[in-house]
Order: sequence, then C-alpha cells, then structure tokens
Amino acid sequence: MRFIQGFFMSLGMFSSIPCPYRPWNETARSLMLAWLPWVGLVIGLIWYGLFYAMEQLAIPLQLEAAVLVLYPYLITGFIHLDGYMDTSDAILSRRPLEDKLRILKDPHTGAFAVISVVVLMLLCYGAMASVIERINLKQALGILNGDPMLSLVLLPMITRCGSSIAMMTGKPLAHSQYNVDDKKKKSAAEITAVVITLAGVVLTAYTYATGVFSEGASFAPFLVLLGGFAGYLISIISAARQLGGVSGDLAGYALSIAEASGLIVLAVIL
Repeated sequence: MRFIQGFFMSLGMFSSIPCPYRPWNETARSLMLAWLPWVGLVIGLIWYGLFYAMEQLAIPLQLEAAVLVLYPYLITGFIHLDGYMDTSDAILSRRPLEDKLRILKDPHTGAFAVISVVVLMLLCYGAMASVIERINLKQALGILNGDPMLSLVLLPMITRCGSSIAMMTGKPLAHSQYNVDDKKKKSAAEITAVVITLAGVVLTAYTYATGVFSEGASFAPFLVLLGGFAGYLISIISAARQLGGVSGDLAGYALSIAEASGLIVLAVIL
C-alpha cells in the first residue's frame, strides 16, 4: 500500500494529472523520487497519443508543433520550467556563489530567466516543427523507417531517471527540500536503484521491440534517448558545480534542457 501511495504522491507532485485523493503519507515520501521515471512514462504515453490524434485530425503543422511543445510544461504544471528559469537566472548572473544562491531563491523573475525561456521555446518549437515536416515528407515519399515519434514515449522517462539519480546521489543545497538525513537518503536511494533498474529493462526492451538493431529500422528513438540523457547529465553536473549542490530547481533546469536536447537530436537525425 505504501508503495502504491508513493506512486500517486509522485504523480500528484510532479504532474497536473488528476489522481485519487489520499492524505499525505510521510513514510512514503522517500518513494516519490523512485516513482518519478514512471510518472515520466505516463507523460510520454499521453504525449505520443496527442501527436497521433493531431495527425489523424490533420491539424496544421505550426499549430501541431506548438501544442506538442507546450504539452510537457502544461502536464507538469510548469514546475520544471519554473526551476529552469530560476536556475538560468542564477547561473547567467555571473555573480559570486552567495549572490547566485540568493537569486535562485528569489521569487521575482529576472531578465536572464525571461531570455532563457524564450530561447528554450524557440529551439523546441523549431525542432518539433522540423521533425513533423520531415516525417510528413518521408511518409509521402515512402522512405520513412519505423516511427521516430515513438521517442516521445520514453524521452520523459529517461530524463526523469536522470532526476532520480541526481537528487538521490548529489549533494543537496542547504535550502533544498531533499536535504534529508543520511538514513532516509540511503533507504530512498536503494529503492530508487531498483526502480531505475526496471526502467533500464523497459528501455532495453523498447530498443529491440522497435527493431532498432535490425536492417532498415530507425535508430532515431535510441539516439534521442541517448541525447536526452546526455543533455541531462551535462546540465545537472554543470549547474551543480556552479551552485554548490543540487535542488529541485536544478533538477527542473536539467530536465527542461534534456527534453529540448532530445527533440533537437531527433530533428537533426531525421
């Protein structure tokens, strides 16, 4: 029961998907990060379903791309985008560490945060529009291998695997809600390791199920997942070095960059 409660607590915390109401269970709190990759899988399945539905309805390309870009932020209640903006504001200020941490906690929105989110949206929209356009063109020419947009299913999952790993193994900032005692951290880390291992099994099965290693198959999903995870690791390591640790804001920052990286990789390789 505690295990299931942990999933719904994670779903309710890290997404805006309606879930059954349950009183907060502090003993299940450590499971929230363990379930985070699976929340990503739910988000990814809806993302792909949204793409498929709009394709069937022949939605104009520009509108379809805009909706698909906005979806990951809407479904998460903009929680990760908020962390991206706060962290960008702190890092780009180029101030001493103490000032960066103050900016990170500041509820006001700075110029660097606005600039950063505009750049992110432009890159994501450009990548998504390019992907849809190339898929439609290759379908018309009969030269499309596999279904590259299946990448949308597991991209949110693998980026959230990165979040679980970072938050459970990284040094938390003093003001972070994840600054728990060693005993709780160890317990949660062990559970997270098990769940992430299961996620790895799913990812492996996914690559073979899509025929990624067979002749004529599309390598796109595999490369997109690799690009997304690499984007997460590079972002979180760089941010943690500059700010002296990790927090929910930094995790959201890295996750936003990782998903954008995955989309850009998909646009480039198609």
